[in-house]
Amino acid sequence: METNEFLSGLIVDDEPLARSRLHKLCQRIDAFDKVYLAAGGKEALHKIDESRPDIVLLDVDMPDISGLRVAEYCSDLLPRPEIIFTTAHRTYAVNAFRLYATDYLLKPVKESLLREAVDRARDNRSRRGVDDANSADQWLWVSDRSELLQLPVNDIERVEAERDYMRVYARGRSYLMHQSMSSLESTLPNRIFVRIHRSTMVRRDLIAEIRRRGRRRYVVLKDGAHRAVGPLYAGNIFGNETA
Repeated sequence: METNEFLSGLIVDDEPLARSRLHKLCQRIDAFDKVYLAAGGKEALHKIDESRPDIVLLDVDMPDISGLRVAEYCSDLLPRPEIIFTTAHRTYAVNAFRLYATDYLLKPVKESLLREAVDRARDNRSRRGVDDANSADQWLWVSDRSELLQLPVNDIERVEAERDYMRVYARGRSYLMHQSMSSLESTLPNRIFVRIHRSTMVRRDLIAEIRRRGRRRYVVLKDGAHRAVGPLYAGNIFGNETA
């Protein structure tokens, strides 16, 4: 996508002052040609169906329908809008991440962080042709002893670097690939996989927890395994929530 192409947006928040502030920020960053407003989850669902916005700026804690439920609804749409959560609560970050949120901004939202989140949404949209392809029809060639076999992308759980190879884990087994991590990152659908370290990529829906311990950041997978989050890839997991 050209960086000067304007986007349509929807701001969803039950607090009038918060809606107004976000609207002014959206006007200042000059990324949108249209910005719609919704005062709650029910109104948001109606406007999403009616206007099909490119980006939804979404509060989480609302009295009628929560922002998480609105995001779940959006995840089944084609094309799927990019979701940027805007909330006063850190506790929803893991759920937001599982719903493929572009970013997670804490209130009061800073203009610089909103601009970064919108740029990230643009990048995601530019990859949408690959990401929205039916991943069930995508395969990777992997080594299985002395043979090569086709491994469905939907079976892959994580990928870890091993010297000059990548080890691909799927359905209780592992396979080797002679391919770079950067190449795999551009091949595997971004809405399903996320790179968390220079040597690790995992499925988003297998992340159970996101933790910090001092300066160390890591994720806990559903099988209990811990995987470090590298400094260069922290934004893929934490977005701007740590700022």
